[in-house]
Amino acid sequence: MTRIELSRRKALGALAGAMAFPTLARAQSATEVRAIIQYGVSYLPLMIIEEEKLLGAALAEQGDPRVELKLQRVSGSTAVNEGLLAGTADMGVMGVPSLLIIAEKTRGGVKGLANCSSFPMVLNTVVDRIKTIADFSPQDRIATPANTSPQNLCLRMAAEKLLGDAKKLDTNVVALPHPDAMAAMLAGTEVSAHFTNAPFAQFEADDKRVHRVLSSEDVLGKSSTFVLLAATSRFVDKNPKVAQAMVTAMDNAMKRIKEDPAKAAALYLSGEPSKSMNVEYVERILRDPENVFSVSPGGVMTFADFMQRTGQIKSKPAKWQDVFFPFIQERQGS
Repeated sequence: MTRIELSRRKALGALAGAMAFPTLARAQSATEVRAIIQYGVSYLPLMIIEEEKLLGAALAEQGDPRVELKLQRVSGSTAVNEGLLAGTADMGVMGVPSLLIIAEKTRGGVKGLANCSSFPMVLNTVVDRIKTIADFSPQDRIATPANTSPQNLCLRMAAEKLLGDAKKLDTNVVALPHPDAMAAMLAGTEVSAHFTNAPFAQFEADDKRVHRVLSSEDVLGKSSTFVLLAATSRFVDKNPKVAQAMVTAMDNAMKRIKEDPAKAAALYLSGEPSKSMNVEYVERILRDPENVFSVSPGGVMTFADFMQRTGQIKSKPAKWQDVFFPFIQERQGS
């Protein structure tokens, strides 16, 4: 092992230790909350909190000094995890599998704060003969964002449930970003199916050649978590009132989406301009009853059970609350 590799391992070990034992981390009281998100309408509650300063308003209602949310946008879940571990972010949005892995590796140094969105992940195809996952031939390719993505895990859970073998479709899977996967499927390449989510699920559904094979709801249950907001224990332990206010702000942002989806759609496009969507199109996504914004998580234990059985985590939590901070633990979840 080289000296550089040894130093890197020591640094990672030190970071993990600080995350696991928050009292050792010398975090200062927050002057702003730094949160990492990726791109897409599923992150809209956080965009509303930042734009309309809902975190500061929630803190003011508690009689506490105002602190506002500052978003950082990245591409890929790896960058979210790295930001939390390195201390360049206080919070980050991720899928349930990522939360279960990072919570275990940091021994609770990162936990869920609140659910962000419960949008279904959808397996679409342009091939008429494919009605269920049993109809995929060895030549058919199924695109997912990554082999460790929630979509890929959901496909493996479906294969275990319906085909009796979680690995049955592993050789069919190819890793492609959603735009590339959609383009490849619609162009009639060897990519015959795409496991995706909003807004690509809607784009594909607009094509008359496309039909749905499977939804994550078939595997995880209705309103299962797509992405959630996680935070570091060192930040929450130092700033419990800010963390509580963040959950309140999430609730308020979700109420605004429900009450005025047109305004929420316009705010989304002002932050993430799109050539493919106008306000009416985004509003249609927000009004779709399948797409739910709620701080209560769903499907956590289904993921945990599968990931423990397949060796992706060593042990599963006894209940979903074990990987979440206490602020939503009285909510209905799974």
